[in-house]
Amino acid sequence: MSRDRFDDIPEAFRRAFEEAGWNRDEDRGGNGDDGPGNGRPPFQPRGAGRPFWQNRSFWIFALIVLLFLSLSWIVTTYTEWLWFSELTYQNVWFKQWAIQVVSFIVAFALATAVLLANWHIARRRAIQATPPFNPNLLQFGGIKWLISGAGLFLAFGFASSGAAQWEAFLRYFYRVDFGAVDPIFAKDISFYLFELPVLNFLQGWLLSLMFMTIVGVLIIYAINFLPDIQRGQWRPQTLPALRQHAALVIAVWLGLWAAGYALDIYKLLYSPRGVVFGASYTDMNASIWALRAQLILMALAALAVAYNIFRANLRLAAVMGGLWLAASLLLGGLYPGLLQRYAVEPNEIERERPYIEYNIEFTRLAFGLDKVETRPFGDISDLTAQDLAENESVLNNVRLWDYRPLQDTYTQLQALRTYYQFGEVDIDRYEIDGKQRQVMLAARELNKADLPFSSWVNRNLEFTHGYGIVMNPVDQITSDGQPEFFIKDLPPQINIDLAIDRPEIYYGEMTDDHVFVSSGREEFNYPSGNENVYTSYDGDGGVPLDSFFKRLAFAIRLGDTNVLLSDEIDGGTKVQFHRQIVERVKQVTPFLELDDDPYIVVWNGRLVWMLDAYTVSDKFPYATPSNGVNYIRNAVKITVDAYDGNITYYIADAADPIIQTYANAFPNLFKTLDEMPEGLQSHIRYPEGMFIVQMRQYLKYHMEDVRVFYNQEDKWQIPNEIFDTEQQPQPIEPYYVTMPLPGDSEPEYLLIQPFNPAEKDNMIAWAAARNDLPHYGELVVYELPKQELIFGPIQVEGRIDQEPEISQQFSLWDQRGSRIIRGNLLVIPINESFLYVEPIYLQSDTSALPELKRVIVASDTRIAMDTTLDGALAALLDAAPIEIVVDEGIEPVSEEVPSTGVDTPAIEIDATVEELIQSANAHYEAAEAAQRAGDWTTYGEELEALQQQLEQLMELTGQ
Repeated sequence: MSRDRFDDIPEAFRRAFEEAGWNRDEDRGGNGDDGPGNGRPPFQPRGAGRPFWQNRSFWIFALIVLLFLSLSWIVTTYTEWLWFSELTYQNVWFKQWAIQVVSFIVAFALATAVLLANWHIARRRAIQATPPFNPNLLQFGGIKWLISGAGLFLAFGFASSGAAQWEAFLRYFYRVDFGAVDPIFAKDISFYLFELPVLNFLQGWLLSLMFMTIVGVLIIYAINFLPDIQRGQWRPQTLPALRQHAALVIAVWLGLWAAGYALDIYKLLYSPRGVVFGASYTDMNASIWALRAQLILMALAALAVAYNIFRANLRLAAVMGGLWLAASLLLGGLYPGLLQRYAVEPNEIERERPYIEYNIEFTRLAFGLDKVETRPFGDISDLTAQDLAENESVLNNVRLWDYRPLQDTYTQLQALRTYYQFGEVDIDRYEIDGKQRQVMLAARELNKADLPFSSWVNRNLEFTHGYGIVMNPVDQITSDGQPEFFIKDLPPQINIDLAIDRPEIYYGEMTDDHVFVSSGREEFNYPSGNENVYTSYDGDGGVPLDSFFKRLAFAIRLGDTNVLLSDEIDGGTKVQFHRQIVERVKQVTPFLELDDDPYIVVWNGRLVWMLDAYTVSDKFPYATPSNGVNYIRNAVKITVDAYDGNITYYIADAADPIIQTYANAFPNLFKTLDEMPEGLQSHIRYPEGMFIVQMRQYLKYHMEDVRVFYNQEDKWQIPNEIFDTEQQPQPIEPYYVTMPLPGDSEPEYLLIQPFNPAEKDNMIAWAAARNDLPHYGELVVYELPKQELIFGPIQVEGRIDQEPEISQQFSLWDQRGSRIIRGNLLVIPINESFLYVEPIYLQSDTSALPELKRVIVASDTRIAMDTTLDGALAALLDAAPIEIVVDEGIEPVSEEVPSTGVDTPAIEIDATVEELIQSANAHYEAAEAAQRAGDWTTYGEELEALQQQLEQLMELTGQ
């Protein structure tokens, strides 16, 4: 290259080359694309030998660097495989890992091929097309490597995004039919759940890939024309190489853009334009035609651009582009707006009627509301003593303990040491003394942040687990306002027929660190007076460190050299990690959405965590979303052993097509619900999170009539309650109760949610989710008479505040510097009436221990407060005359009840008036004694007998 040609290089480039020592003599030309001659390539450094890529040392060094950079990934992959093998889920791990790796490799290969092929072709053709007096910068050897490096870097990014979609690819390959079709295109719902997401991703991924390809091609062609660009003299359309290449890649890009419009037609079923979610009248009569027009015009634009491969003609492409822009503005923007304003809005209900029907049908289907059974509750009557007598099992399970203040109580009374902590208090039911009793319980887990002395040995070898649980019945209170414990203290003191043989908790809600068990050091088990009790782990949980290589791998993964240096870690030691139960389950099944409230169960002498898992989607056609999803099923029940960490999956909703898809992909992962041990089956419950999502949708979607739905004539809302006198009203939470459904005789475990009419405070309905097999998962809604006023929770809260005696007591406590905590207000259906129950807690400003001081009960006409539920119910019935309705069909109660201390003599049929009066007085005294004792069965019987005596007396006296 001549000095004159070198001087034509822009000053910045020339100076950089000179400073780097590049030779500019013409006789040092290159070979092939790098320039004429047989010497070194132009601008090669002085003294350079053979290219570095031909040097063996370079490749050895590169391999070492690659291994170093990949070390963390290699170690993590290896240790994860060991962890999955310990759980016998290595096949599950391998399939997930394999589909990610295959997705990455395929995406990387495709992206690399497209980017590098186009960019290097552009480089070679640009060199050939460079005018003789322009600096041929692309001949510079480093440019070739720069292009390759940029292409590989981008390809890595594209491959990573492809691998991140492995779950969508998995669902696509193992998909099953849903069994229902959409109302517009008649495609099975599985197309929208499994196929359309993959097609959308691939279209967007390829579109982005081609865009980056185009940008790179244009930059490469422009490099050798920098002087012309600086002078404004560059005419790229005059370069055949650039025109042909650019036309090809731009045509492909426009074709992919056109394919996006074809997919957008299906996405109209997610349109938010109309009065409801999903395709509306305007979408189906305007937007769809705009998308079709844009699809055709964009495809024609792609062909017009492709025509430039053979002959330069930008005019045709410009015309097609102009028509596409006009269609987008007029058909896609202006026309739908005019149609909506002048054709739809004046006749909205009739225009949108079929689309509202679709939305109602598919929203109910997507959230499982189509299976809700609606029943009339019947006429409302005032609460009577007979109602209470007939529902003794309900009253024995009224939850007086609110889980929020109870957690503070557990911490103060049962943590016992600073390094123990309780998670959220759970609610469950157990058979105790032959009866189902509702209980509150929580696990006592280890909090290492509060260890009195924190050393490596303490954190990793000695303090390894929590210990035991605390359990109390929901309805029992001590004289000082504390719970009566069924299970308490360390070691567990149990006063019911329930055994806990393995109280140690190695896997829990708040256990998020790693430990080494079965080591040379005994583990702290629990404190006993001034001494500690120690143990050694004897379970299956943990990865055995039975080789130096495994110890080395975990030392690298944990960043802890003590794993190698400690003499107490030997061949029998196991390392336990992923101990937090939600994280543990997600490691195995990241494709399941987990409920945020795991609960612990005592089963077969062991502590077992139970979790609910959901399958969700946001791609269900015509279904209105809630919290970002518009399809949900409680598809899986999961158990995690608190000692061994074993995870077991049970399919709870076999009809769900998403869980069927995962079961196809992982054939040995899931068991049927029938395979769950019976002792665990009795503790499954309908998840509160699922129920809340469903009931929020049901507020509107209980209305199936189009006109009623459109006008929102019968919309409901979640009632409010008061929690803590210092807070604003908040939505009432669903709550678990043990009671029979109206019309049934057997009590069962239910999840209850009352409803109010929209913008009203009275109660309009209540819903129940059934928890016990074989009725698990059934939803029942009882609608209340609309012509009667039934008090809602916030109205009862207002009546409580207006009751002089209660208000005076609250004021007195407040003046003494105590904080009043109002617990959950429970609305409990009792026969044809409702009983409202609210516990009242008192917490001193100087104490963290809340005490349950009062129980408030209410009916539709009365309110009472006492220190116990029995006392409050007695006061409630004394507050007004009681009208007893005797049902002759009621079977006598055979259960033996405690004596009330009052004898009630038997009366002969021909008894005298005096004998009848004496007998009536005796029955009255017995009823009062039973009321004071809280014996509602005897109370009802005595009142019934009293009624009969009074009727006999009236007949004898002729009244």
